[in-house]
Amino acid sequence: MKFYLTQSSYVNPYVNLGYEEYMFHHLKADEALFYLWQNQHTVVIGKNQNAFKECKVNQLKENDGYLARRSSGGGAVFHDLGNLNFTFIMPNNIVDVHKQLQVIVTTLNTCGIEGKFAGRNDIEVEGYKVSGNAFAKNKTHSLHHGTLILNVNISDLSKYLNVSAIKLESKGVDSVKKRVANLVDFMPSLTVDKLKQELIHSFENIYQTTLKEIPMDIENATKYIQKHESEAWQTNKMFDFNAQLHHKFSWGEVQAFFVVDSGTIKEVKIYSDTLIMDLVETIEKDLINVEYDHDSIIKALSNKKQFKDMVIEFSDKLFKEEIL
Repeated sequence: MKFYLTQSSYVNPYVNLGYEEYMFHHLKADEALFYLWQNQHTVVIGKNQNAFKECKVNQLKENDGYLARRSSGGGAVFHDLGNLNFTFIMPNNIVDVHKQLQVIVTTLNTCGIEGKFAGRNDIEVEGYKVSGNAFAKNKTHSLHHGTLILNVNISDLSKYLNVSAIKLESKGVDSVKKRVANLVDFMPSLTVDKLKQELIHSFENIYQTTLKEIPMDIENATKYIQKHESEAWQTNKMFDFNAQLHHKFSWGEVQAFFVVDSGTIKEVKIYSDTLIMDLVETIEKDLINVEYDHDSIIKALSNKKQFKDMVIEFSDKLFKEEIL
């Protein structure tokens, strides 16, 4: 197995996310990548999220900020240069999320900070979120990336993000400021460079390897960078609809929009922070031209056994609370 390291010198999210996606699809079966990067003044939303619900898009752009959409699920996050991002791209035959998270937790412990895994995808210190993680998978590799909130401007975080009241209520807090904390709050002397050094050291110790550092291949990643620069990818604008559902399930918050004509579903758009891969794509694709009723929706998705319970719960809620 070949283990590579890339440390980005760019702070443009479209370059960083474009390179990440390029490597995700072009690493060989016996190659893995540990990637460290930072974005400047950026809101990054999950693959299936509604940009205008999650973020004050116009205000962000007026203040020369970037709106970016990543290729994984999960929720919206704010990045500035007080935030360090990490990515594991691992062959599917060796992927181990617990082991990967152990790299992060071990790093925090080495820096004198007691971190622990919490919730669906967070790392917390003394009950405060200091890292969020998200995931994607293709035929050969799994991608796991996340944030480390080192010294982020918390005021900007709450300034640009529209954090769902449903989500905050479920966590027992009433504002995003009360839920997140900077690592420097627990270790004031910690720097980005120190954090990078310890992450690399922890990776090499846990995987019993030496990382080979490679430069960013910007030229070959151009197609992916251009995708992330495009407004079509960033905003993923929705169509006019005549039925909708907004609900927080145990597996993620969902906004579902339907165009229904003569009792038949003609278009579907799902926005969600779910971390369950392929769930949103499956619902959107398999419900086209299906009758808009509870049993027909369940039947159309019944061949996806891994989603059975979620589909039933989704359909039950839709026909109790939809707006027509």
